[in-house]
Amino acid sequence: MPRLSRGDRGIALALSAGVLPLVLAACTPPMPPDVLAAVAESQITCQSGDVTVAVPEEFLGSMSAVGSSLGGVCPEQTVTEVPVGDAAPVYITSGTPSPEEVSAFSSTQCPSGTTITIPAFGYQVTAGFNVIGLEGLLLTPEAIAGILNGTVTSFEDPLIADANEGYDLTLLPDITVMSLDTPQGSVQAMTRWLAQQVPDLWTKGEVGTLDIGETFATGYELIDALYSADATFALLPVTTVVAAGLAPASLPVYPVADDGTAEDMIVISPDDTQLAKVGAGATTVTTDENGNMVATPGVGGIPNSESFDLASSKVVLQEGETVAGWPAVAMAHALICDTPEDPLPLSFGQYLVRLAGQGSLEGFGLVPLPEPIRFQTFTPLKVTVDPNAIEDDITSNEG
Repeated sequence: MPRLSRGDRGIALALSAGVLPLVLAACTPPMPPDVLAAVAESQITCQSGDVTVAVPEEFLGSMSAVGSSLGGVCPEQTVTEVPVGDAAPVYITSGTPSPEEVSAFSSTQCPSGTTITIPAFGYQVTAGFNVIGLEGLLLTPEAIAGILNGTVTSFEDPLIADANEGYDLTLLPDITVMSLDTPQGSVQAMTRWLAQQVPDLWTKGEVGTLDIGETFATGYELIDALYSADATFALLPVTTVVAAGLAPASLPVYPVADDGTAEDMIVISPDDTQLAKVGAGATTVTTDENGNMVATPGVGGIPNSESFDLASSKVVLQEGETVAGWPAVAMAHALICDTPEDPLPLSFGQYLVRLAGQGSLEGFGLVPLPEPIRFQTFTPLKVTVDPNAIEDDITSNEG
């Protein structure tokens, strides 16, 4: 089951075909973000040429998927992926970029232009381990903090065993933690969640690298090492864990009622893509004076009203259902070099956040941006929407 609790819970995707005309005919200002965004879709202009996009190892193929979709609309506009580290006017980060990361991109890849920073997509983060038969094992924040602190080394530890009575955890080797030696969005998101949930157990805060276990230079080396021994453990994107044939952990969400009392814990499975969308809404976005946007990892599973709109998400709740999603969602970003002489990077960025571009990413197993955030990206990407023009169109249609 995707979610487990003491009561019946479930979320389903609403069918959206044919809904937009009805919404346009019925709404009054201020316009919902998905309506404004839909109108802005038509303002992206095709270009001619190829744009190079630097992509983290774990997401190779994702920007090519966006490029294929873009090519169906703009046949003369193509996308070439290169690994992070190669020269490129568009750079995809694995997580929330630091000011130093943005500055380095600006000085090396965009010295004569302006750097635009926007969230690009989200992705679920989990603990993956090489133990056959433990798919869906529940790991609480207390258990993960213990593993990363080195105080939990056995699957038979009560912090793991007590929450997983249906699993045989006996006679397994001790847990071996593995990670990459460079900052990763997956580690960033998971440690932010631990700092939120169990700050007394995880005192290191949000970090991009781990100081425990074995480290590797590339993801390929890490996956090979995970395969080489039983009970190996790493923090990874869910897509990477599943593609590698490792066992992904389930994670819990701890909702709080309006009166401040704790509700039943909800156990969420990593295979529920709708709950991933809800969890992405727990991010917080900051915007600088130029409109550039930086989004934190979405942690805790409970979305906030500034980043998540239930109606535009097309997620439908059952009566009395708690709005809760995957509790550790990393937010990848796009750094885009904007120069008057080369319109291709900006054009690609505009398509990346277009519904079709986000749909390509979702087909790749990633989490599309929540609609309020997607609409906000139009400002730094120089896409404008005139609500008065929308009103005129609606009035004309009604007349």
